[in-house]
Amino acid sequence: MEVISLPFTKNNGITLADKDDYLLKLVYGENILNHLKIVHASASYALAETSSGFFLQKNFADIADQTIPILHSSNVKYKKGGLGTLFSTAKLIDTNKKELLSQLQFKRKALFVIQVKLYNEQKEVVMIGDFQWFVTLKES
Repeated sequence: MEVISLPFTKNNGITLADKDDYLLKLVYGENILNHLKIVHASASYALAETSSGFFLQKNFADIADQTIPILHSSNVKYKKGGLGTLFSTAKLIDTNKKELLSQLQFKRKALFVIQVKLYNEQKEVVMIGDFQWFVTLKES
């Protein structure tokens, strides 16, 4: 199942970004606000974690059905309160797609980090998160 189609993703209002250079977005609304009327930290986290999974699925689409990806750990830093719609970007840290595919081919498993940044509508960084994924190949 695609990350963007999961009930959790849909129920939390996470959708494809409608702006170039971004992956996903979380539309600002009363249902995701905290007591200060800014985006709740858990809503920001949900967007970031979902974005890391979406990045993984998008960049490894050709082998996605052969793998079991599991989020291993995460580390996030909130930079400022989220006012308005939030947008995400993601990238691999300390590795690349070719190295990961090679590791999966020979070891049948890989541990790696996807860094996600969340931005507000003014293109300011709201949150940075490192999401460590453990991926194994399914038994043939």
